[in-house]
Amino acid sequence: MRGGVTPTRQVTTLDVAAWTAVGLATLATTTNALMAIGTIAPSELPLTAASAAVMIVAGGFAAMRHLRAVGRANEAAIALALAQGDEASARDRLAFARHSAALMATLPPDEGVRAVLTESLTRFHAQAAAIVGKEVALATAEGVDTAEAEAAVRGLALETMKSGRSVTVADSEGQTAALTAPLRVGGEMRDVVVLWRHGHSFRTGDLDGLSLVARIIELSSENAALVDEVRGQLDGTLRMVVDLVEQRLPDYGAYSERVSRYAVTVGRLMGMPEDEIEDLRVTALLHDIGMLSVPEAILTSPRRLTDEEMAELRGHPVHGAALTRDANFPVRVQQAVRSHHERVDGAGYPDGLVGDAIPTASRILSVCDAFVALISDRPHRPAVSAPEALETLRASAGSHYDAGVVEMFVEAQAEVAAEGA
Repeated sequence: MRGGVTPTRQVTTLDVAAWTAVGLATLATTTNALMAIGTIAPSELPLTAASAAVMIVAGGFAAMRHLRAVGRANEAAIALALAQGDEASARDRLAFARHSAALMATLPPDEGVRAVLTESLTRFHAQAAAIVGKEVALATAEGVDTAEAEAAVRGLALETMKSGRSVTVADSEGQTAALTAPLRVGGEMRDVVVLWRHGHSFRTGDLDGLSLVARIIELSSENAALVDEVRGQLDGTLRMVVDLVEQRLPDYGAYSERVSRYAVTVGRLMGMPEDEIEDLRVTALLHDIGMLSVPEAILTSPRRLTDEEMAELRGHPVHGAALTRDANFPVRVQQAVRSHHERVDGAGYPDGLVGDAIPTASRILSVCDAFVALISDRPHRPAVSAPEALETLRASAGSHYDAGVVEMFVEAQAEVAAEGA
């Protein structure tokens, strides 16, 4: 029932034919029986005829009801099959969209796009998948002419840009087929995602699937733009903080940048996730922010510090962690700032942590900070060479420093040196 009205079914030609066939069969059967018996009396003929008519009508309506029931059952079966097909197709589209989102979230932007395009070739049975904007990111199936595919997707993208909406192409001769979906970031159309192939058209529902993938790419692009904006603001804040520390520790800006570069390189070589590497970068820039609480006379003293002065100096990781907490930096940053002077043998400060109890970022920073300190001039000693600094780190691996991090740092230092640090 819909809108309070019960839908009625019209009698079809098939119903009438079935009704007539059953009626004639019933009439013939009844007549033959009467003729065979031969006992009908003239006075009983009207009653017999009426009885036969009733049988005919009853048989006809029974046939109609049966055929209608069969028809309704068939219609219900078809509707169910279509619904199940639509549901399965929708689930398939959503599953691929979720998979695309996972790729975009876990891979660097360019790699994520490339992975989504490559997997779209299989998912949509396409021969080319592309994102077209100022540049073209193109993935093609094996054996496809790349130049032909790029020319095709560029033309399709231009058509989409002009119309501002998705385009479906399926020429009458079945030579080529294509689907497009615009990509908008901040409400502005910037790129177009395109699927292209030779031969038969794309399947029903593929445009919906492509639109879902396009939305995933849009969200990823919007997130990337937002991250860039926030990172710009964060870098400005970091620069301001570094400048403050530099007022107490001359050249701290350049020093912390070097520590940061080594730390990020080690993090990547160790396979750390991008978000942890970003926190590591921030920590490296801020690791000595607690020095703001240490008297300048201690920081610039050319002589060996007294025990009391050393105790005050060793308080800077705790002060630094407090400052980063008050500034709402991530917990990982706070913990790494606090623990960057811990030692794997437990003889470090401020908490005497041992081995893996020390955050990974802190263990990395400890090595990177020590290396940069060794190759830098200090009021109480001159700088040493890079090979000498590496030998010092190796000699303390397993006691002062994490041995695995030291070995990874050796590789990172060579990589940075080759890049011209």
